[in-house]
Amino acid sequence: MTSSTNSALAAAQARRTCKAYDATRNIDESTLNTLLDTLRLAPSSINIQPWKFLVTDQMSTKNLITKSMVDGDAHNVPKVNNTSHILILCTRTDLDDAHLSKVLQAEKDAGRFGSDAIMQARFDLCQYYISQMQTSPEKLLAWSENQTFIALGHLLMACAMIGINATPIGGYDQALLDAELGLADQGLKSSVLVAIGYASHTDANQQLPKARLAFDEVVSFI
Repeated sequence: MTSSTNSALAAAQARRTCKAYDATRNIDESTLNTLLDTLRLAPSSINIQPWKFLVTDQMSTKNLITKSMVDGDAHNVPKVNNTSHILILCTRTDLDDAHLSKVLQAEKDAGRFGSDAIMQARFDLCQYYISQMQTSPEKLLAWSENQTFIALGHLLMACAMIGINATPIGGYDQALLDAELGLADQGLKSSVLVAIGYASHTDANQQLPKARLAFDEVVSFI
């Protein structure tokens, strides 16, 4: 294996979901920006990028987030309060031509089209693909949200490779948080929260053995 292959495997082996954060340690701006830029580069079907990532280290915003963590979700409150930053990975609730045009303009600016005709053909293909799902808003949103969860996996691996602890959090009242932040008015819905920061020495999960099903249980060559 190459050194980069070894690094990826070592990061996957070492990664643990953080259960308790050190409130005295913050992610520096350079590291945070590197992480967020890596997240921006996450893959998505037809490169549609149907997401927006909201980031905060402000206690006032954290307090808004924790208002959506009640009853059985209340155990997530200390993670939000003590971590360096919270990311809210949001999914666009509609994929209109304006968004698609932005994506294709970015592709054009990157030099991916040899002519305007090729760009138009790409637009038509993507528009057709999306239109097949727009007959069912639930289907379109499910497909779009799947892309956001691809970004989540991309983020978790990036965190592991640069030495940042992370916790994906689905335990919150989505409707309540979305209302608190006015996400519907922005054409967004929250899909998952991610705490990022540095683990506290009280986080026993960092020292527990990693447990996954055996290779042969989950991988088959066909």
